[in-house]
Amino acid sequence: MTSTKPPQASALSGLISGSDAKSPAQALSLEILHNLQHQHNWTDLKLHLVSLNATSPQGFVHLDGFNLSSGLSPSSTPSPSGTSNPLTPGETVTLISGLPPQHSYVHPDLQTYLIKHSIPDTSLPVQRELVLPLSLGENWTLSRFCAVFDHLPERQVIHVQGAGGSGRPMGTQATPADGSANGSATGRVGGYEHRDQKRVLLGMKARDGGGGDGTVVYYIMQEGEIKPRQNG
Repeated sequence: MTSTKPPQASALSGLISGSDAKSPAQALSLEILHNLQHQHNWTDLKLHLVSLNATSPQGFVHLDGFNLSSGLSPSSTPSPSGTSNPLTPGETVTLISGLPPQHSYVHPDLQTYLIKHSIPDTSLPVQRELVLPLSLGENWTLSRFCAVFDHLPERQVIHVQGAGGSGRPMGTQATPADGSANGSATGRVGGYEHRDQKRVLLGMKARDGGGGDGTVVYYIMQEGEIKPRQNG
């Protein structure tokens, strides 16, 4: 009789088993993080914890590495994958942040300015994006999405140097200032400033087996109404 060794665990299985994930939702967060890193070349990936019933800014916590329990208080409970409850006391949601290899989204107003002045969007540094891991079978209410957005940090201001060469150096970013509103763009002499509305990428994973192939697809969700693109 010959003995066969069990197959070696995949890198993803090793990541999940070596973590302190205690729920399907936490394991899903690590799976989406692994997909961003190895399938989409994201860098500087971090985990964050959002307490849906907490007051800002206490509701947004940066986790220590990939330790999913480092930001949990004794009264906090991870959101189970597939939950349909609007809001549960002490409920937490895990978010992922990282730097994509290219811009995930360019606002129409900013894009118009860049095209008008023959400025490639690659000259602007990529901003950190937030990803909300979801399974395809989950049922989310509008109130739960709003609770997540309430705790998201404001987007950074994008400064673009004008054609005249004055103003801030092109592509430098700062924290929101100068009274800029989400989604608005303020023209300055010799330069241009823009700040996007809050947004999050929904990392939606199809089920494994039973007709599903575990594919992960990303959709952009933004706060408020977005100005439609204009032709011409």
